[in-house]
Amino acid sequence: MPGAAFPAPSEAREIQIDGTGVQTSQLPDIEAVDLPTFWTPGGEPPVIRTLSRRQFGLMLAALTQARPRQQASGGDERSERRLAIAMLAATLRTELAKFGEGSWDGWLRRLEPVRAQWKHVASGSRQGRNNYDFNQNALNYLVDTDLETGVGGTRPLDTIAGFDAKMKRLGIDFLYVPIPSIEEVYAENFLDSVPADLTVQPAMRRLMLSLLERDVEVVDLLRPFQAARGGYRLGLKHDDHWNNVQLELAASVVAGRLQRYGFVQAAASQAKQYTTKAITIDGDRGVSAMRQVITPSGKLYDDVERSPVLVVGDSNLQIYQYKNENLTATGEHAGFTAHLARHLGLPVSLEATGGFRLAQLNREPALFEERRVVVFVGAAWVLSYYPWVPIAG
Repeated sequence: MPGAAFPAPSEAREIQIDGTGVQTSQLPDIEAVDLPTFWTPGGEPPVIRTLSRRQFGLMLAALTQARPRQQASGGDERSERRLAIAMLAATLRTELAKFGEGSWDGWLRRLEPVRAQWKHVASGSRQGRNNYDFNQNALNYLVDTDLETGVGGTRPLDTIAGFDAKMKRLGIDFLYVPIPSIEEVYAENFLDSVPADLTVQPAMRRLMLSLLERDVEVVDLLRPFQAARGGYRLGLKHDDHWNNVQLELAASVVAGRLQRYGFVQAAASQAKQYTTKAITIDGDRGVSAMRQVITPSGKLYDDVERSPVLVVGDSNLQIYQYKNENLTATGEHAGFTAHLARHLGLPVSLEATGGFRLAQLNREPALFEERRVVVFVGAAWVLSYYPWVPIAG
C-alpha cells in the first residue's frame, strides 16, 4: 500500500512532522484567504512558537466560511451558512476525486490493509509509538466501511439529519462537530504505513458529505488537528478524551462559524474583555496545565441556562469544564464552552453527559426555547459504538 513509512517506536520523535515522513504539504490544499488572528493555544508548551501561513491556514480553514460584518441580517446569516456548507462539500468532493480516485468504495477497498492493522493493534498490547494507547472503543469506528448505516442498521445519518430537520422547524440552526479519534490524528503511532493524504477513515468523510448534501452543517476538525500537530501535542496518551490544545482550537473554529450571527457581532466588544488564567492540574490524565477563562466581571467562567447558543454533547464537553464523579483532577472553567464563550463574547448553555445521544433530547423540548443555534460536539467513534435512536418530531 503506498504511503509514508514511519520510524520504529524507539526512534519516533514526539509531535514532530518533519522526520517522520509526513509533511504538511500532504494535507489537502485549501485556497489561501485572509487568516483570523484570535486563536492562541494554551496548555502544554508548543514545540514551535509559530506555524507557517500554510499550517495556520489549514488549521483554521473552517473560519474562512464566516467573514465578520458590522451587522448581519437574516439573509446574510442564511447565505453564509449556505456558503459554509458548500465550501466543505467542495473540499470533500475534491478529496474524493484526488485521493479516492472518484470512488468511495474504491478508496475504502485500498485501505483494507489499514483496517487489518487496526484490528491487529487492538488485539495486542494496544501500545503505540510515542507512548500513546490505542482506544479500544474506537476500533469499530476505524474499521467500519459504512458509517451511514450504523450499529444494527440504526442509521446515524438519518438521526443527525432528523435532528437538524427538527431544529429547522423550530427556527434554530444546527451544527454537527464530530471529534476525530486520536488514531486518525496520529495514525503513525499505530500503523507501519500511513496513506500520503493522512486519511485512514474515508467513511467519515463520506458521512460528512452526505449530511452536507442534506443541508446539515458540519464542522471538520480532522484537517485542523492534523495541521496543528506540527507544533503542539494533541490528545491524551492513555485516555480517549481530547486535550486542552484540541478543545481550544475546536472552540476557535466553531466560533468562526458563529461570527455570522448578528447577536455574536453585537457582543464583539465583550469578547475583548474575556481573559485567561494559566493553571496547573494534578492527576494522571496527561494534561498538566490549562487556561481558565475569566469573564469581563473578573469571575471564572460558568455556563448559563439561557443563551442563544446551546452546546450539546458527550464527556469531552464536561472534562476541563467542571468536575464530577467520573472526571476528577481535570481542571475547571477551562473547557470547550468556556473558550467558545471567550471567542464569542457571551456565555453559552451546555447540556452534556457521558455517552450522550441526540435522541435523549426528545424528552426535553423546553431546552430549545429562545435558542438560535444548537452545536452538537462529540466523539466520532460513537457512530459505530451505540445503536442510534430516531428523533421524535
